[in-house]
Amino acid sequence: MNKNRSIMFIFTIFLLLGTLLAGCKSGEKTGTKKDAPPENFNNTGYPIVNEPITLTMMGQSSPLQPEWSEMGFFKEMNKMTNMDFKFKTSTSDQFQQQKQLAFASQELPDVFFGGMFTPAEEVDYGSQGLLIPLEDLIDQYAPNLKKIMEQFPDLKASITAPDGHIYTLPGLDNLSHSMTPLMWMNGYWLENLGVERPQTTGEFYELLKTFKEKDANKNGEDDEIPLSASSIAELRYNLLPAFGINQSNGLMVDNDKVEFAFIQDGYKEYLEYLKRLYDEKLLDPQVFSHTWEQYVAKGAENKVGVFPTWPIVMIGFADVTEAAKYPLLPPLTSPNFDKKVVTQFSEIKRGRFAITNKNKYPEATMRWVDYMYSPEGSILARLGVEGKNWEWVDDSQSAWQLLAPEGMNTTQANAQDAPGAGSAVPMVIDKEFFLKEDNPTIHTIAGWVEDEYLPHAELPFPQVYLTVEEQERINTLRPDIDSYIEQMEAKFVSGETPFRDWDKAVSTLNKMGVEELVKINQAAYDRWAESK
Repeated sequence: MNKNRSIMFIFTIFLLLGTLLAGCKSGEKTGTKKDAPPENFNNTGYPIVNEPITLTMMGQSSPLQPEWSEMGFFKEMNKMTNMDFKFKTSTSDQFQQQKQLAFASQELPDVFFGGMFTPAEEVDYGSQGLLIPLEDLIDQYAPNLKKIMEQFPDLKASITAPDGHIYTLPGLDNLSHSMTPLMWMNGYWLENLGVERPQTTGEFYELLKTFKEKDANKNGEDDEIPLSASSIAELRYNLLPAFGINQSNGLMVDNDKVEFAFIQDGYKEYLEYLKRLYDEKLLDPQVFSHTWEQYVAKGAENKVGVFPTWPIVMIGFADVTEAAKYPLLPPLTSPNFDKKVVTQFSEIKRGRFAITNKNKYPEATMRWVDYMYSPEGSILARLGVEGKNWEWVDDSQSAWQLLAPEGMNTTQANAQDAPGAGSAVPMVIDKEFFLKEDNPTIHTIAGWVEDEYLPHAELPFPQVYLTVEEQERINTLRPDIDSYIEQMEAKFVSGETPFRDWDKAVSTLNKMGVEELVKINQAAYDRWAESK
């Protein structure tokens, strides 16, 4: 072989290697196999695979649930799909630690179901190639999810990371009473005193004062707590919009311009209002310090007039129909803001499902989860098995009811077979079906929300993604800013810090990086708006 032929041979080898490497990188980027799906796989129909396969699944479970392997949901899915799972589940904080350890060690399951991924985790693990991109798999193998994307115009933009990939799948919930924060009133107190529900912050103040001064619970003691919450921060969702500040984690948008809520004049007015309530003992003096148990105990003792916790939890009654005797606090207006506004929560619940790079069957896995986005799949995931966990009330199928064996209530029984009863799994909670539940109280509450809250509901800030670099900077800025706001709020409301120091507090927040925080979120918002 002469010198020129040797050079050409070496050049050809490098060219072939370069082509192979480029092909590998391309495959890694899309996260889908370039080869045709295996013969064992069916593109449509059931079973999904002809010969059974078993994958590993990790997820956050509820204390009410049994081992997931015992659940009717997974047994029914196995019968239909020929796909089985080995489970590794845990609850709450234990799951977060388990998940982080799995990624740190790269000993990953094939699937996260009920994964509870934050947007930062999606971007981080996705950019590392540990979670595979799903958009091509969705396009080829997820007709139910594609249909849902058409019904929810913001969905695709809300689950697409800055690099253009989708790394996790969401749940969706458009039930009326899941769309807004709710504030409840003690209907017995209203009846005892013959007073009406307020419409303005001024009327609300007068009502709380009446509760305090006129023995609203009629026990002859001065023990009424007109307004309480589990924390002072919890009141923001319900009362702050009355002062023109509708925010999510401090962020709000006005004509596509991102602003920081906790330096606005309306927020200062809100704090001054709370201080007045606190000074006159109309706001729970223990709102800065009590535990959850202490807080709900006050409700159970009939000492609280207005609260942001579902009555069945706050009061602790066994008869659910009692909830209808605790009406909602109407959306309020204030002297400097005469528009009724209610904070709207997004229907899109991100980060519930992901496929890892360990998964050898991504096509089959996508078909498996796509069933969750069909009406039948969502019902199976949330209610369990028809005839065992729930049933139609009559042949007209106009209403359904949950079932429970003796010794269990319906909540406990439901959790035995439905992972969606307690875990944040991918499914669609659609009000057209789920409000068919034979539960008059739920219908009453949903009607209140539909009539009084939803006409005034506004989404304060969309679900955006930050780049890895942006998230790293936010992680540096946020802890100190959030901690300062929490302290500032408590000090202003309690009177420890006078309001003449308000400008000083705003200046401190700006020095801590609020302007940079806003700039980063403006860029994320602009990307979101462009991708819609």
